[in-house]
Amino acid sequence: MTRKQKLVLDRISEFRRRRGYFPTVREIAAFSGFSSPATVQAYLKRLLRRGALRREGRGWELPGAPPGDRGLAVPLVGMVPAGPALEMFAELGDEVVLPEWMAERGGDVVAFRVQGQSMKDAYIQDGDLVLIQRAEKAEPGQMVVARLDDGSLTLKRLKRERDGYVLLPENPDYAPITAPFQLVGRVVGVLRKYR
Repeated sequence: MTRKQKLVLDRISEFRRRRGYFPTVREIAAFSGFSSPATVQAYLKRLLRRGALRREGRGWELPGAPPGDRGLAVPLVGMVPAGPALEMFAELGDEVVLPEWMAERGGDVVAFRVQGQSMKDAYIQDGDLVLIQRAEKAEPGQMVVARLDDGSLTLKRLKRERDGYVLLPENPDYAPITAPFQLVGRVVGVLRKYR
């Protein structure tokens, strides 16, 4: 093992010990001084070949890590506006590790970072991570991510009206969206880091 590989592994181990979960690619890049997620992935693959890491679902883990702390890694796929709908659906190449109690839902779950305040009365703030279970249908009253006809995404609450469905904000400063839309998925969780 090279000196740099050992240094990266030591920092991952320290992060894992202190935080209780395996760091994301971006976190590894930050504390290792790498400018590219591809460089981090290359180091992780080398450490995997040496047996210093193992694959854990879609993510990585240290051999012998406590099973109660692992959880599930879900991809962070982009930003979702909680405000005016914007065109922001981009693969970020990062992952969010969920605690085990939150990972039990199963299914196709991805994370979006919220941008805007249209859902603040539902306790979803700018910068929060919302976990979305991909789905083409949802029940009235559920919070959803929807794609409008112009390709933009928005986070709102689904409401059924006589003439069809409407996307409702949870902030009186924003108007309901009545334009045609297609559901991307249902909100199944919210993660917030207090600063």
